[in-house]
Amino acid sequence: MRRRITVIGGDKRQISVAEYFSKDGYDVSVYGFDSSLINTADSLTEALKDSSTVLLGISPCDENMNISTPCWRDVLSAHTLISHLSSDHIIIGGKLSAPFVHICEEKGIRCIDYINREEFAVLNAVPTAEGALAIAMDELDRTIHGTKCLITGFGRIGKILAHILHSLGADLVCSARNHGDLAWIESLGYKSVHTGDLSNIAHESTVIFNTVPVLIFDRDLLRNVRPGTLIIDLASKPGGVDLESAAQLGIKVIWALSIPGKAAPATAGKIIKDTVANILNEI
Repeated sequence: MRRRITVIGGDKRQISVAEYFSKDGYDVSVYGFDSSLINTADSLTEALKDSSTVLLGISPCDENMNISTPCWRDVLSAHTLISHLSSDHIIIGGKLSAPFVHICEEKGIRCIDYINREEFAVLNAVPTAEGALAIAMDELDRTIHGTKCLITGFGRIGKILAHILHSLGADLVCSARNHGDLAWIESLGYKSVHTGDLSNIAHESTVIFNTVPVLIFDRDLLRNVRPGTLIIDLASKPGGVDLESAAQLGIKVIWALSIPGKAAPATAGKIIKDTVANILNEI
């Protein structure tokens, strides 16, 4: 198993990842962070010395083919990184873009994406749900207890968020398209509604949590949402809400992307570390 890891770029989650791997006895080098945050290698060459595993963050490569380095003052081109690698290296990251993977594969570099690993997705839903709750509590002028809440989508995040809101006494409705999910909603004691029928009940909600990365809240559905309602969109791009129409209709939308990295970077880093360790044990 590979015990030498190079962590390159990313946000505070990656700092935690490096620290957790180091505590577990891995030989860890770090690059792409300010030295005030963590001890970093002085050069990419130094960071990669004797290492065949490169660990990147989530959505690590932007449209300009630069590696995401929000905790660093400098810029690292993906092409520069790849030029320092060989077919002996593997790259592990989350939401690796197709162009980035293509360039790596042309050089014979294996890429592994952990974003859809079940253990990552399930555990990562917890800080996402807690972060969404924190946003709601900060925005509302009332308690969650007794507040009419609607969750659209009953996947991993929807399930955990429903559990938390229900335990706090929210007046909760959950929506889904899949009849199996609707059965789960009802069996867990929550009120259910088919996504196709949201227009009939959307006006009742004070807070709406969307977890579906498809445009559900288009202009037609938003017309059934009361002005002043808070929508917290937890969906990844392209999101699930027509933001322009919502603004015109007086509906506040908070598109809460990357909540784990903002609300609980240490916990999120531990989840990434454990997932990557599982991958390393398997290859």
